Amino acid sequence: MDLFWGKVMPACVTNYSWGTEFAAEMPVEKWQKGIKAKIQGMDEAEFDLFLASVVMLAAKEQLMGVELTEKVNFFRDLRK
Repeated sequence: MDLFWGKVMPACVTNYSWGTEFAAEMPVEKWQKGIKAKIQGMDEAEFDLFLASVVMLAAKEQLMGVELTEKVNFFRDLRK
């Protein structure tokens, strides 16, 4: 199981009303497809808070550097 999608992301989405749509056991492709619509529906402030949560929880799991930068860029690209 991918640590980011299997542990970090489930923790990030638990506080959202739509968080129950996502489970740690879901395939990465399903996570990425499902989270895209949610991120595109966020306003800038909400997206910034979401991204901060991703970074803090990833750092807690020792996911940093290039790997974390790739994930942050992935989420930013979904906003375009």
